[in-house]
Amino acid sequence: MVVVIRNFVGIKLGTGGLFRAYGGVAAECLRNAPTCLIKSKVPMGLEVPFELLGVLYHQLQSSQAEDIKQDYDTGKDGVTMVTFKVDFDRAQGLEEAIKTNCSRDIVFYKC
Repeated sequence: MVVVIRNFVGIKLGTGGLFRAYGGVAAECLRNAPTCLIKSKVPMGLEVPFELLGVLYHQLQSSQAEDIKQDYDTGKDGVTMVTFKVDFDRAQGLEEAIKTNCSRDIVFYKC
């Protein structure tokens, strides 16, 4: 996105004049600007028994999950809530890998 701010100095250009005057500069800025790929992140969460945290964290690291947080105050003994964000294109594969490697029915929450 390009925003052009013009200080009015008394010459009225109109819409077409403004476009011609600043359109080329805006296009050149966009051509020369560095690009950055932004991937969609999916916030997810799951309740997992303490004994499976090691397996879970291995899978999260393999899928390059971010913002990993734990909440031990779930009201259930021996269970913690883990929330994280993962790239949209990796979410399904991560879910399958966790279900396969944890060998239990784990419920995922898409936050």
